[in-house]
Amino acid sequence: MSVLGQLYRLQLTDSEWDEKSHRLMEVVEGLAASDEVAHAREEVVEAERALHESKAKARTLELEVGTIDARLKANQERMYGGKVRNPKELSGLSEEAKSLLRRRADAEDVELELMLQAEAQEAELAEIRARLRQVEATWQEQQAVLTAEKEQLESRLAALEELRGEVRSLISKADLALYDELRAGLGGVAVALLRRGMCQVCGVDVPTGDAQAVERGEGAHFCPVCNRLLYGGG
Repeated sequence: MSVLGQLYRLQLTDSEWDEKSHRLMEVVEGLAASDEVAHAREEVVEAERALHESKAKARTLELEVGTIDARLKANQERMYGGKVRNPKELSGLSEEAKSLLRRRADAEDVELELMLQAEAQEAELAEIRARLRQVEATWQEQQAVLTAEKEQLESRLAALEELRGEVRSLISKADLALYDELRAGLGGVAVALLRRGMCQVCGVDVPTGDAQAVERGEGAHFCPVCNRLLYGGG
């Protein structure tokens, strides 16, 4: 194989290595924590917190109603137990009873609202948890696919590293230096394939004389536009 042929072979190896290496980085990023899963989990935590608060407030009001009932019972026992006969004191007990009844009614109304709110929050929490399970299941499936792809990429990259070393060992230091310089300055592509007189990287038509010389494998010729080494495939 000619020097240009070896350089083009090296170019193909390096280009595939670049492509696979870039994809491996994407896969590794994909294997990191999922923002979607994290957000879904945060929604569950927030919904659980809101439900807990509603139930805690309802429980507090339930206890308050119990306390009011106890006070109301004591009030009624005093009023109707026959021990209190003073009209002023009886009037005070009556007013206290009315106040306690109002407080109980208000507390029970708020307690009922909180119970209804808690029921709605429980239904919403069930939906959010279902969404989280779905998101986590999808994410886990994706993780399995990405993990398998990661292993394949790492295996192929190892093979390409070995192939690259083999190909470079067949090329002179001077030619390698030129190749590496072009590759570094031209976006990773130092050698362009010539087909039907056209550079297959930039698409320009190469002058006929140069194109024919490239196809015959006569010396090194460069694309007049992108400045890459031209290889005719021979």
